Amino acid sequence: MADSTDLFLPSSFPYPITVVSLDAPLNSKVNRGSRLLSYSFVYKSKDPDTKPATRFGTWDSTIEGDLSRWSIKVGDVIPVARAKQQPVVSIVEPCKHGIQLGGLCALCGKDLTIIDYTGFSDASRASIQMTHSAFGPTVSLEEAQRIERETADHLLSSRKLSLIVDLDQTIVHATVDPTVGEWIEEGEAWEERQARKQNKSSTPADSDDSDEESEDEDEECNPNWEAIKDVKKFRLGPESFASPSSRQKGKHKMVEADGCMYYIKPRPGWKEFLEEASTKYEMHVYTMGTRAYAEQVCAIIDPDKKIFGNRLLSRDESGSLTQKSLQRLFPCDTSMVVIIDDRADVWEWSPNLVKVIPYDFFVGIGDINSTFLPKLDPSTVTAAPLPPAAEVKLPAAAPDGAPASPTNSSDASPPSPGVGDANATGTSAENVLVVANNAALDAQLEERPLAKKEKELQEHEEEDAKTTPSPAPSPSPASPPTPEDKLEHPHRKALLKNDDTELQRVGKLLDEVHSRYFAAHSTRTGGSDRNKGISSNKAADVTRIIPRIRAETLEGCHILFSGLIPLDMRPETAEIWRSATMFGAKCYTDLTHEITHVVAAKRGTVKVDQARKRGNISIVSQLWLTESIAQWRRMDEKPYLLEDPAPASAIPSAAAAHMNEPSSEDEEDWEEAAPHNPGDLELSEIDWSAVNDEVDAAMEESDDEDSTYIGGGIDDDARSERSEQDDESVKSISAGNSPSPSNKRKRLRSVTPSDAGDAEFLRSPLSKRKKMTAERSGLSRLKEEITASSDKGSQNGSAPGSPSAMVEEYTRGDDEDEEDEDEGEEESDGGDLDDFLARELEEEEEEMG
Repeated sequence: MADSTDLFLPSSFPYPITVVSLDAPLNSKVNRGSRLLSYSFVYKSKDPDTKPATRFGTWDSTIEGDLSRWSIKVGDVIPVARAKQQPVVSIVEPCKHGIQLGGLCALCGKDLTIIDYTGFSDASRASIQMTHSAFGPTVSLEEAQRIERETADHLLSSRKLSLIVDLDQTIVHATVDPTVGEWIEEGEAWEERQARKQNKSSTPADSDDSDEESEDEDEECNPNWEAIKDVKKFRLGPESFASPSSRQKGKHKMVEADGCMYYIKPRPGWKEFLEEASTKYEMHVYTMGTRAYAEQVCAIIDPDKKIFGNRLLSRDESGSLTQKSLQRLFPCDTSMVVIIDDRADVWEWSPNLVKVIPYDFFVGIGDINSTFLPKLDPSTVTAAPLPPAAEVKLPAAAPDGAPASPTNSSDASPPSPGVGDANATGTSAENVLVVANNAALDAQLEERPLAKKEKELQEHEEEDAKTTPSPAPSPSPASPPTPEDKLEHPHRKALLKNDDTELQRVGKLLDEVHSRYFAAHSTRTGGSDRNKGISSNKAADVTRIIPRIRAETLEGCHILFSGLIPLDMRPETAEIWRSATMFGAKCYTDLTHEITHVVAAKRGTVKVDQARKRGNISIVSQLWLTESIAQWRRMDEKPYLLEDPAPASAIPSAAAAHMNEPSSEDEEDWEEAAPHNPGDLELSEIDWSAVNDEVDAAMEESDDEDSTYIGGGIDDDARSERSEQDDESVKSISAGNSPSPSNKRKRLRSVTPSDAGDAEFLRSPLSKRKKMTAERSGLSRLKEEITASSDKGSQNGSAPGSPSAMVEEYTRGDDEDEEDEDEGEEESDGGDLDDFLARELEEEEEEMG
């Protein structure tokens, strides 16, 4: 159908120009190369001595057709701005060549590869490739808009949206490890033997069959067989990996020379998910795998082509090995397109994306078709959440599809260039990426990572079996199996788990997006979906619906990060900050009254301590944020809380105020330590054995740590003598007798806080003992009793017979007889020192008060 085409003046003209004549009249036939107009301009030479001169030029047509309209007239002066904004002539073409295939117009059959002196090629008029084939037709922008309008009208009438589906680690997981093939053969052989045994059970068997059956009864099936029953396999030849000219045998050349076998595990629930999604979406495949690989996988999950049809786009047709683009399939309008993929970075976090938790069925393999993609930062919350704790600690897979095995190591593949490098170097950069991916496949074939992990699992299980005592065997006429017999079976625990439920969550999200879109569309169009296309009425937009659902995840959360963002980085540019904001949270750099969550890397940071003192703030680990984002729902904070046990020295003020008052629990402790009497409990009747044991333990621990006390002047021999004297003195006190001169110990001057320049040097040996006792699980009963009594005694005087009075008498005896016991030794700073123990207790009360 003939249509009018507007022509603009070339940008290369020497503007401003003046129209001298219109050489093609209205309604005249114009051929390619026909003159349309003549113009004049003022030429200014660079030579200052040369005067400006008026010169002339012409403009010829680059297309053919009937001239229908002029937008200018003779004498008009056209500046460069007007030339860019306003067309000057309209020509009705018999064919615009809007659809081209193989250099020919798909509508009129004209050869479009011819280029003449005008420099214009008709092939450039249809440069958009929006089909799924690399050799499909290309279209013009106008034709692309028309096609998308028709597609939108068709989808609206069917109440469907478009869904782009990734394959690897989204719907399936693939590996080339030969170990999987061996497990499959082993499982199939075991099932075949079991079926043969069932068939023979109804018929008499000879002695040989009996012996064979008895051996089969002892045989153990591979525990991975249940999980890999639905694993499919196919082989790709060498032509799928490299051109024949580049194939050569040797290290890292196996797949290029011989090809390899792929093992494909569909994600649990894949069939129900695809069938349900196909009722609400028109589904497309977009994968980083090759075309041959994608076709084989689609033949497994969609053998009848009822779900995807031929709508398959691989890296061979996408035009990039490191990025995916919506414009490749939907160049004009993406308001009805939804994406599901396990990687968001390849889509540059498109608002159309619903990110899927990567499917890592084959442990440690990752995405074998994307080993050339840039690796993701494991600290970011966009990575997949940690899997449930396994029975055996295995090496964790790298996030978002990066294999942890040597398949993805730096030795196996060179650093992959970025997107800009690939575009700059063209085919050479793409070849480097493909060779790196082939080398990763070769490494997986050689190193067999699954076999290594199974061996680690078996070794760990054997160690547990040796260290864990086995229960006593039940009496049986047959001898029980020995540990050596148990270890003959190589498979006892499953390495592979078939417990993924991610597609159920993704299916609910897709249903929510679909319902919100058509609810908005029906509201804006008055309830009628038909005959109201996207072009005339933009009823709804997926690019606004999906971000809104995502933002509802952490809506109302005000987050402060601690220990997760480097100090030399702007917090707003950190990936964890951007991800939290994308999911609806508000992030802060300082602790304010609005903070509801502190996401911390560890306990004990300044921000964590401040938030704990303030209260009503959830202090959680990064895993809470990671899983909330991965699940698209706010997780319960309780399993992720970072709680510090309160140390004995950090007692709240409210508790410190009542520390010296004996509670009911204290009374029960005293009752346990003393014999029960029906009458009043007398101090002289208390059994101090438990107290003596605790004091002895504290003194022994303290003596083992230091051989010399700073400022105390005590050597090893003096400390041993002093310890013996302390024991005898305490026993004398417990018996109710005053200490004799022979049992009195010398009290040496200790280091005061002002004397000790470092907190590491405590003030005295007794202070060390007190500190060590306080750091135990509970306070010493002796310390509690003395603290309570000394508090009252310091104000009202010590009651006779009380522990405080006995301690005062004991320490006072030290001061009185200090000179008598100091024969041959240097005295310590005079004899008028205050009672040491009383001063220490008063300082402790002041610190707690």
